[in-house]
Amino acid sequence: MRILLIRPPYTRLKGAGQAPYFPLGLGYITAVLRENGYDANLYHAENPRKGDNALIPDADIGFDLRSKNYHRYLDAINNDSHYVWEEVRQTLRAYKPDLVGISLLSVEVASALKISKLCKEYDKDCYVLWGGLHPSFMPEQCLKNDEVDFVIRGEGEYAALELCNTLKNGGFFSAIRGLSFKKNAAIVHNPMREAIAEIDRIPPPAREAVLYPESFDFKSLGSMIVSRGCPFRCTFCSSRNFWDKKVRLRSPENVIREIKTLKQNYGTRYIMFWDDSFTINRKVIERYCRSIIESGLRISWKTATRADLIDSEILDLMKEAGCVKLEIGVESGSERIKKLINKDVSNEQIKKAFDLIQKKGIGVGGFFMAGFPDETIEDLTDTFNLMKELRAGELAFNIFDPMPGSSEYDKCIEMGLVAPGQDWNSFPFWPDAYYVKNIKREDFDKYVNTIARWLYKYNNKFSVRLKRSKQYLLFMLKNDPAFLVSKVMAFITRRTRVHKLKSTAG
Repeated sequence: MRILLIRPPYTRLKGAGQAPYFPLGLGYITAVLRENGYDANLYHAENPRKGDNALIPDADIGFDLRSKNYHRYLDAINNDSHYVWEEVRQTLRAYKPDLVGISLLSVEVASALKISKLCKEYDKDCYVLWGGLHPSFMPEQCLKNDEVDFVIRGEGEYAALELCNTLKNGGFFSAIRGLSFKKNAAIVHNPMREAIAEIDRIPPPAREAVLYPESFDFKSLGSMIVSRGCPFRCTFCSSRNFWDKKVRLRSPENVIREIKTLKQNYGTRYIMFWDDSFTINRKVIERYCRSIIESGLRISWKTATRADLIDSEILDLMKEAGCVKLEIGVESGSERIKKLINKDVSNEQIKKAFDLIQKKGIGVGGFFMAGFPDETIEDLTDTFNLMKELRAGELAFNIFDPMPGSSEYDKCIEMGLVAPGQDWNSFPFWPDAYYVKNIKREDFDKYVNTIARWLYKYNNKFSVRLKRSKQYLLFMLKNDPAFLVSKVMAFITRRTRVHKLKSTAG
């Protein structure tokens, strides 16, 4: 039985050409299947290939790709001869899967459905399985698509294994906890399965199983997580509910073993820890850092956390262990909005955290959002003012879209901003729709574009670029100067291509 696990394209269909990070969720599932004797591989259809008709996004054009170029995604979905769909067809013919598993977010539903249709065109008997955040919270709607045979809700490793065992050897789908499926024109939802208590027993992600490995850059394969779950209550996020409100951490020994494998097998020297809040358990993080220091691995890494989960001592230890950047979820500069979205961190705590991180010589970035249902112009002004005050090395800005599994999504339905039973194959994301009750559309668009223009000009200042790269450059200059030179040359080549593309477009 041959299994192909796919991450569907989204930004690539909009014209973005930057290689995304390795899809850890599918990497873990692939590893479990391979460990149990299955011929399983991973296809990241979001990764650009040589010859793609795509821009290479940088800070100048990133917001445009989110807004003005959204139509390119919709056009690509309906363009049956688009080069990405030709690549999918070619991959299916070459790999000949018996089952295709697709992990997707809400914004990728249309793309995932297109791939599912191509799977059935390739072989009507090929099973199609959906999983990930969106299917976990909307299994009924997903299975109403004729092309979707199964949905796994929640963690997928062992539910996928049991499904493959049942398809191969026979048995009852009803025995697979966490599985939703069709039976005699009805949709059946089995009971949820318990979260995996000991996540150390899951084999490391199967990076060796990726198709088109040349499409991954040197940072991509360095994706890791040390935990699963988030205990915080942010209303716009579904992570807490997806992970069953539990936080589980890997042992330091398990983490160090994976880092060593990354360095030995792939030459990885830069790690991105994708945890919701990396410093959530101080004692465990101290053990991670000391283990990295004692191992002599000499890696640099970045991660994300909350402003109220750091202090001087833990930052000193993280820096010694190779941390060169911390990203902080700020979301809003409005204290009123933060209370409404359960972001229990004050502006004063945020400013103190940014100052402390920068004093320690660690790069710091901030994530901001706008467009919450209860937001006003005054709230947007507070957010803009806080952005300016932080003097961060990098700022990111996003517009709120309601995501299934979050309480803010339920609130949007209650407020009449989202229709119940919405068709997610054509769900209107921003800029096709916005979900603010108290600001006129033209006023909202004008203000967020003012913020975006300022932000991307700020991010592109030479002094700011130097600030966010300084610690990484110093670390690599000290520990691996030859590697640093090669990456600087690659960066110069990339910037040259960006400027040429902009000149052509302009």
